Amino acid sequence: MAKHKLNTWKWYSVKLIFENIITGDPEPETIDKNYTNKYKIYEESIVLVKAQSFDHAYKIAESRAKKYEDGYINPYGELVNVKFLEAIDCFLIFDETITSETELYWRTLRVDKNMDNEDFLDMYYPDTIRYQSNIDYDFVLRNSKYNKIIDSDDKLQD
Repeated sequence: MAKHKLNTWKWYSVKLIFENIITGDPEPETIDKNYTNKYKIYEESIVLVKAQSFDHAYKIAESRAKKYEDGYINPYGELVNVKFLEAIDCFLIFDETITSETELYWRTLRVDKNMDNEDFLDMYYPDTIRYQSNIDYDFVLRNSKYNKIIDSDDKLQD
Protein backbone atom coordinates (compact mmCIF):
# COMPACT_ATOMS: atom_id res chain seq x y z
CA MET A 1 0.00 0.00 0.00
CA ALA A 2 2.80 2.44 0.87
CA LYS A 3 4.44 1.75 -2.48
CA HIS A 4 1.22 2.71 -4.29
CA LYS A 5 1.04 6.01 -2.37
CA LEU A 6 4.64 6.83 -3.30
CA ASN A 7 3.75 6.49 -6.98
CA THR A 8 1.09 9.20 -6.61
CA TRP A 9 3.66 11.83 -5.63
CA LYS A 10 4.26 14.42 -8.35
CA TRP A 11 6.46 17.45 -8.85
CA TYR A 12 5.06 20.93 -8.25
CA SER A 13 6.55 24.39 -8.31
CA VAL A 14 5.23 26.80 -5.71
CA LYS A 15 5.65 30.59 -5.78
CA LEU A 16 6.45 32.09 -2.37
CA ILE A 17 6.44 35.78 -1.44
CA PHE A 18 8.71 37.21 1.27
CA GLU A 19 8.96 40.73 2.68
CA ASN A 20 12.32 42.23 3.66
CA ILE A 21 11.74 44.48 6.66
CA ILE A 22 14.67 46.87 7.15
CA THR A 23 15.15 48.53 10.54
CA GLY A 24 17.81 50.66 12.15
CA ASP A 25 19.92 53.47 10.79
CA PRO A 26 22.71 52.96 8.27
CA GLU A 27 26.29 53.37 9.43
CA PRO A 28 27.30 56.74 7.92
CA GLU A 29 30.68 55.51 6.67
CA THR A 30 29.01 52.74 4.61
CA ILE A 31 26.64 54.95 2.63
CA ASP A 32 27.53 55.00 -1.08
CA LYS A 33 25.77 55.58 -4.43
CA ASN A 34 23.91 52.29 -4.03
CA TYR A 35 22.23 53.19 -0.75
CA THR A 36 18.57 54.15 -0.66
CA ASN A 37 15.83 53.85 1.90
CA LYS A 38 13.00 54.89 -0.44
CA TYR A 39 11.65 51.46 -1.28
CA LYS A 40 10.13 48.41 0.29
CA ILE A 41 11.54 45.11 -0.94
CA TYR A 42 9.67 41.87 -1.56
CA GLU A 43 11.18 38.63 -2.79
CA GLU A 44 9.52 36.13 -5.06
CA SER A 45 10.85 32.58 -4.88
CA ILE A 46 9.74 29.55 -6.84
CA VAL A 47 10.54 26.25 -5.16
CA LEU A 48 10.36 22.71 -6.47
CA VAL A 49 8.29 20.35 -4.29
CA LYS A 50 7.38 16.67 -4.56
CA ALA A 51 3.89 16.19 -3.11
CA GLN A 52 0.67 14.19 -3.40
CA SER A 53 -1.60 17.13 -4.31
CA PHE A 54 -1.73 20.88 -4.77
CA ASP A 55 -2.72 21.36 -1.12
CA HIS A 56 0.12 19.10 0.01
CA ALA A 57 2.59 21.04 -2.17
CA TYR A 58 1.45 24.33 -0.59
CA LYS A 59 1.90 22.88 2.91
CA ILE A 60 5.41 21.62 2.16
CA ALA A 61 6.46 24.90 0.52
CA GLU A 62 4.98 27.04 3.30
CA SER A 63 6.73 24.94 5.94
CA ARG A 64 10.03 25.40 4.10
CA ALA A 65 9.43 29.13 3.72
CA LYS A 66 8.83 29.62 7.43
CA LYS A 67 12.18 27.92 8.14
CA TYR A 68 13.89 30.55 5.99
CA GLU A 69 12.48 33.50 7.92
CA ASP A 70 15.61 35.03 9.30
CA GLY A 71 17.45 38.24 9.93
CA TYR A 72 20.80 39.55 8.79
CA ILE A 73 22.79 42.76 8.75
CA ASN A 74 23.01 44.37 5.31
CA PRO A 75 26.19 46.11 4.02
CA TYR A 76 24.95 49.38 5.56
CA GLY A 77 24.62 48.03 9.08
CA GLU A 78 20.81 47.87 9.02
CA LEU A 79 18.90 44.83 10.25
CA VAL A 80 16.95 43.03 7.54
CA ASN A 81 14.26 40.62 8.72
CA VAL A 82 12.94 38.27 6.06
CA LYS A 83 9.28 37.44 6.67
CA PHE A 84 7.29 34.85 4.74
CA LEU A 85 4.02 36.38 3.52
CA GLU A 86 2.22 33.84 1.40
CA ALA A 87 2.42 31.00 -1.11
CA ILE A 88 0.55 32.55 -4.01
CA ASP A 89 0.62 29.99 -6.79
CA CYS A 90 1.24 26.33 -7.43
CA PHE A 91 1.99 24.63 -10.75
CA LEU A 92 1.84 20.89 -11.45
CA ILE A 93 4.88 19.85 -13.46
CA PHE A 94 3.68 17.47 -16.12
CA ASP A 95 7.05 15.88 -16.89
CA GLU A 96 7.61 12.77 -14.79
CA THR A 97 11.37 13.27 -14.82
CA ILE A 98 12.97 16.61 -14.05
CA THR A 99 15.69 17.37 -16.59
CA SER A 100 17.25 20.36 -18.28
CA GLU A 101 14.52 22.44 -19.94
CA THR A 102 11.69 21.02 -17.82
CA GLU A 103 9.07 23.75 -17.47
CA LEU A 104 8.78 24.56 -13.77
CA TYR A 105 6.28 27.38 -13.84
CA TRP A 106 4.02 29.41 -16.10
CA ARG A 107 1.24 31.90 -15.72
CA THR A 108 -1.14 33.76 -17.99
CA LEU A 109 -1.51 37.53 -17.68
CA ARG A 110 -4.52 39.40 -19.01
CA VAL A 111 -3.78 43.00 -20.02
CA ASP A 112 -5.39 45.78 -22.02
CA LYS A 113 -5.24 44.86 -25.71
CA ASN A 114 -3.69 48.24 -26.53
CA MET A 115 -0.70 47.77 -24.21
CA ASP A 116 2.51 47.42 -26.18
CA ASN A 117 5.19 44.88 -25.31
CA GLU A 118 7.56 47.38 -23.71
CA ASP A 119 4.83 48.71 -21.38
CA PHE A 120 3.82 45.14 -20.55
CA LEU A 121 7.39 44.17 -19.65
CA ASP A 122 7.89 47.36 -17.61
CA MET A 123 4.67 46.79 -15.68
CA TYR A 124 4.97 43.08 -14.88
CA TYR A 125 8.72 42.54 -15.02
CA PRO A 126 10.41 45.73 -13.90
CA ASP A 127 14.16 45.29 -14.01
CA THR A 128 14.87 48.25 -11.84
CA ILE A 129 13.38 51.46 -10.58
CA ARG A 130 14.72 54.23 -12.77
CA TYR A 131 14.99 57.83 -11.81
CA GLN A 132 16.27 60.42 -14.26
CA SER A 133 18.83 58.67 -16.45
CA ASN A 134 20.49 56.72 -13.64
CA ILE A 135 20.02 53.14 -12.58
CA ASP A 136 19.14 52.37 -8.99
CA TYR A 137 22.07 49.97 -8.54
CA ASP A 138 20.62 48.65 -5.29
CA PHE A 139 17.74 47.01 -7.14
CA VAL A 140 19.10 45.71 -10.43
CA LEU A 141 17.73 42.21 -10.85
CA ARG A 142 19.61 39.29 -12.35
CA ASN A 143 18.39 39.07 -15.90
CA SER A 144 20.05 39.02 -19.29
CA LYS A 145 19.55 42.72 -19.97
CA TYR A 146 21.00 44.00 -16.70
CA ASN A 147 23.64 41.34 -16.11
CA LYS A 148 25.82 43.12 -18.64
CA ILE A 149 28.82 44.97 -17.28
CA ILE A 150 28.03 48.55 -16.35
CA ASP A 151 30.73 50.94 -17.58
CA SER A 152 32.04 53.99 -15.78
CA ASP A 153 29.41 56.24 -17.43
CA ASP A 154 26.62 54.25 -15.73
CA LYS A 155 25.38 53.04 -19.11
CA LEU A 156 24.74 49.44 -20.05
CA GLN A 157 27.27 48.01 -22.47
CA ASP A 158 26.02 46.04 -25.44
